[in-house]
Amino acid sequence: MEIQYAIKENSIRIIKCEIKLKTRDGKRFIYHGLFKSTSEAIIDAINRFDIVTIFVRTI
Repeated sequence: MEIQYAIKENSIRIIKCEIKLKTRDGKRFIYHGLFKSTSEAIIDAINRFDIVTIFVRTI
């Protein structure tokens, strides 16, 4: 069973996410970060990379 952790900071729930992605030129990246939601993590990845595929999960 996987356990999810949340940090409360000024009444905003922050979750740790793992982002895996593949760029148009075939490079693969994996990184972690603290985000308000998985949607925020996706937006962060889109702003950083020219993405073909993306996978986000909470950790």
